[in-house]
Amino acid sequence: MIKKVYKNRVEFYDVDSLNVVWHGNYVKFLEVARCNFLKDIGYDYIKMKNDGFAYPIVKMDFKFINPLFFGDEFKVEIALLEVESFLKFSYLIKKDTLKICKATTSQACIDIKNMQTCYAPPQTLKEIIKGIS
Repeated sequence: MIKKVYKNRVEFYDVDSLNVVWHGNYVKFLEVARCNFLKDIGYDYIKMKNDGFAYPIVKMDFKFINPLFFGDEFKVEIALLEVESFLKFSYLIKKDTLKICKATTSQACIDIKNMQTCYAPPQTLKEIIKGIS
């Protein structure tokens, strides 16, 4: 399991009229952390595409525990749980020590050329994960 932590801040465009983060924006918070994570390990979406693969989200699960408000600074703790049949990440969003939200996402590996699901990760990703683990 590979873990990373990314800091973020609630911006004005993230909140509703009560200055509470709208629940749909948590998807964006996860996406930002996931993109940074993939970039940091050396296999971002551009590299995936250049290798001939796409990784669409096929499942998301959220548990909202506490709200975030305009101006709050928070951390997204992300862990790569699985790479074999799909990419599965877990997330924990925290403001200081307060748990805000727990989530998981799963992404299927798709061969762009024939639009077929792959049930094993591309060789490039296998090598990157092996080098990190």
